[in-house]
Amino acid sequence: MGDGLSGGRQGRGLIVVTGALGFVASRLLPRLLEGGGPVVALVRPGRDASRLAALGIEVRRADLDDPAIGAEAFAGACAVVHLAGLALVPRFLGALERAGVPRGVFVSSAGVHTRLVSAGADAKRAGEARLRAASLEATILRPSMIYGRPGDRNLERLLRWLARVPVVPLPGGGRVLQQPVHVDDLVSAIVASLERPAARRSEYDVGGPEALSLRALIEQSAQALGRRAVLIPLPLRPVHGLVRALRRMGLPVPIRPEQLLRLEESKAVDLTPARRDLDFAPRSFAEGIGAEAAMLAGRR
Repeated sequence: MGDGLSGGRQGRGLIVVTGALGFVASRLLPRLLEGGGPVVALVRPGRDASRLAALGIEVRRADLDDPAIGAEAFAGACAVVHLAGLALVPRFLGALERAGVPRGVFVSSAGVHTRLVSAGADAKRAGEARLRAASLEATILRPSMIYGRPGDRNLERLLRWLARVPVVPLPGGGRVLQQPVHVDDLVSAIVASLERPAARRSEYDVGGPEALSLRALIEQSAQALGRRAVLIPLPLRPVHGLVRALRRMGLPVPIRPEQLLRLEESKAVDLTPARRDLDFAPRSFAEGIGAEAAMLAGRR
């Protein structure tokens, strides 16, 4: 694998990582350290970053949401890996360019493909548009649902639910396709994007190797726990109306109305460009969810 940053792994230049206290960063930072070269974690002022410093990672303090962020936050970087959300890009892109950072990998979301009215998706699309016009050579990665280890905020909740009560309501019947991506496979795509010249000024959807229905996803998750799920199909639109009404009343609801409507949209993605340029070879969902279920069982 050729190195797109400098002449070889040990000669790699400094990489700045945003969102450095997050779930994906917890798997990315060790990979970057193994690859050689210095790593800087950009952390919001006031956040506890002691665990990063203990790994030998330089911590710089900056608020990406502040339009007055200075170029010194990115000083000396040969590349940035942005994990803190594409909506922030218009606020700090100027600082990146003033610092002269030549390369960047920016993690967006496959949710930008939605046809629904979505302020979140619009903000990500605006961030992507700014990157396409930027002077630095940006790679945009759009992961589908990220899972794979405790703390993923997606399938961990499903596994914990199934472990307690293997009965799952299924708005819309669970027929629409999903394509979750294991966090370590996403990390491999990030590292490859940094190293591969073909990834410069390119965009990739990343997901698992196969699309499967939501029903199949839940059934495989239950199987990973040694359980059998009881699925209860529900009509989507009435459930959506109920959730909207409950949220208007200020009652706690664990799902947003928009998330329900997205159950009508396929989450399948085309991996062909990522396979070609990044040698992207994600693990099967059965393998990934089985490993996550085993980790959760070990913590109980």
